[in-house]
Amino acid sequence: MGGAEDHFKTTQWSRILSAKTKDETRQRMILDNLIETYWKPVYCYLRSKGFDNDAAKDITQDFFSDIVLGRTLIQKADQSKGQFRSFLLVALERYVVSKLRYEGRIRRGGSAKIIHMEAPDLANLNISGSVLDPNHAFCYAWASTLLDGVLAEIKEEYCRTQRSAHWEVFRLRVLAPIFEKTKVPSYREICEKNNIADESKVANMVVTVKRRFQSVLRRNLRDLAGSDDGAEEEFKEIFQILSQESAK
Repeated sequence: MGGAEDHFKTTQWSRILSAKTKDETRQRMILDNLIETYWKPVYCYLRSKGFDNDAAKDITQDFFSDIVLGRTLIQKADQSKGQFRSFLLVALERYVVSKLRYEGRIRRGGSAKIIHMEAPDLANLNISGSVLDPNHAFCYAWASTLLDGVLAEIKEEYCRTQRSAHWEVFRLRVLAPIFEKTKVPSYREICEKNNIADESKVANMVVTVKRRFQSVLRRNLRDLAGSDDGAEEEFKEIFQILSQESAK
């Protein structure tokens, strides 16, 4: 997991700790980033708990309002106690129990605290594979969000540098069979579809993008963990989460 990107200028934990600053502008910027990262996992957890789309969105809104405006969760965050997402998940579990106990039921718009941000439209999100396990739904949504970000970064990079053919070859050979359940195309089929003369060139393009994917993923995992050892554990865990889902 080592290499040229071993120096950690900022990590997720360093940003979380800096959110305790009294600078409200910087604090809000950091917290908005955390909300963007964890909105979908929190929402998926709630849907797997049995809440419908509207109720899940409302509770997600209320939960993050407590973080953004109350700041109690951020103040209690402690890197020595493990992963931030595990800390967040425990807090979410307790929050839902407390909210249900206090209100008797979830009432839409029950919180006076409002987050002025656009919530993602997840009404049609397919969570059936994880519906019986809210904790796994949370972790799977987190892992898929991370991978979506990595793939989006790679796609943008290759398209921006006039290497869109590399991305298209990688998409056809690697991504489409996974996400679209298509048959893995042969190198010859890819050559014919993209007007590439040499099959070995296609093979090299796939390898090149795979290596870039690994590099960007590792950078993101080091950002989360703050160390190479921690990144290795994150690497094992993220693929364990995805393997559990694919086995269903």
